[in-house]
Amino acid sequence: MAAHSRASGLVLVVALAALAGGCTPPELPMAPSPLTTGVILYEHANFLGNSAHLTADVSDLRDFRGPCSQSNGDSTRDWNDCASSVRVAPGWRATLYRGTSFRDDALEITSDVANLQLAREHDCDKGGLNDCVSSVRVRPQ
Repeated sequence: MAAHSRASGLVLVVALAALAGGCTPPELPMAPSPLTTGVILYEHANFLGNSAHLTADVSDLRDFRGPCSQSNGDSTRDWNDCASSVRVAPGWRATLYRGTSFRDDALEITSDVANLQLAREHDCDKGGLNDCVSSVRVRPQ
């Protein structure tokens, strides 16, 4: 009978843990290797740090848990204003937007960008589009 009681307790703990986890935002998948579809956002320049694999449009990177904490006073960590480099799979392209919902400055890329700070035609105060991407369109060419 003790074994049955321990098993029931374990099921209860697992069920409670699953319910508690329901409030957190979804995570974007980490980078695959090798890259055959979509694009990969990297937290740091030169394809370093945490990564997220995108194969579809994302209108608001705040909707996905990520490595960057936001300066709005709470403990939110997401992908908004977090990307510093991007890899693009062969035959794919991405448009990076400074604003949510595919607005504001945009940069269309069809190949890897090791440092978004070098995308100088944008007015992000961090340089280029480094740490200033809030939405991304992703599609095959």
